[in-house]
Amino acid sequence: MIQTTGEPLTIKDIARLAGCGVSTVSRALNGSNEISEQTKERINEVIRQYNYTPNGNARRMRRSAEKTILLIVNGSSNLFFSPLIEQIQIASSSAGFQIAVNHIDEQEDEVQFASRLCTELRPAGVIFLGGDMRNFKRSFARIKLPCILSTANAEELGFENLSSVSVDDYEGGRAAAEQLFDRGHKKVGILGGDLSSYGPSGLRYGGFCSVCSERGADIPDSELCAYTFSSAYEAAVALYHKCKGMTAVFAMSDIIAVGAVRAFLDMGKRVPEDISVLGFDGIELSEYSNPRIATLAQPIHQISSLSVRMLVNMIEDGAEASHVTLRAQFRSGGSMGRI
Repeated sequence: MIQTTGEPLTIKDIARLAGCGVSTVSRALNGSNEISEQTKERINEVIRQYNYTPNGNARRMRRSAEKTILLIVNGSSNLFFSPLIEQIQIASSSAGFQIAVNHIDEQEDEVQFASRLCTELRPAGVIFLGGDMRNFKRSFARIKLPCILSTANAEELGFENLSSVSVDDYEGGRAAAEQLFDRGHKKVGILGGDLSSYGPSGLRYGGFCSVCSERGADIPDSELCAYTFSSAYEAAVALYHKCKGMTAVFAMSDIIAVGAVRAFLDMGKRVPEDISVLGFDGIELSEYSNPRIATLAQPIHQISSLSVRMLVNMIEDGAEASHVTLRAQFRSGGSMGRI
């Protein structure tokens, strides 16, 4: 009989008393059939003798963490993310995992935030919904779990535990320019986020400008705005006064497009007769606004299902990091017309 100090017995104490390993005791407590009846009986005898009560809460927490995927959502006002979150939760549940959703501010470092949570919760993996490439370059190496960056391409980062699913934003910008130029628009303004960054706005802007160069058109005037209706409204007014003779606007998201349409209508302009507006994303709101927003629609179901499937393959099968690039599809709407 061992000497007790009044402290509850631990699994290590049980292993020492039963003359076996901690992992063997753990399997016995979890009802495993991988150990012999003789060993199991010896462990149970120790448990009865010392009135040992397994810490069920701790075991449940560990099991829960092993089947939990962290979802880090960059920004709380981006309506494009809402259906993605829902689809990711459905796909994860079907794969036997639960999702822990965490919203962070757009200016917050999502990699540092995820690193802290990984230390505290020890999840099975992480899905980043949106993100700043600079943060990943700076500090992602400290995260060792399987991860996937959804809606942005991480291939050039070269991390062995980071996959990605995204649309080709550069090609999307080119498609936007071609749709507008083919309809006779030569003076186009752009509304979006940081156009100088290596992110969706910067890539779409680069693609748009490449078509401008090919067709001998001027580089478009632009106005910076956040992905909110109010910010887009204010930026659209400023852009209209800056870009004289503008007949169309390429908005980097449907949210920005809706805010811009409202601004132009309030200024007494007709959409699309006086000014056309083309969005990006294909959110549900764009189909029900008046006029309906013409947009480059992202394949939301594919992005969400592939993100979960690829991450689960990394978690359960040790699959290598991989990267999938999809294409946005043009969807016509009443907000865009011909000259």
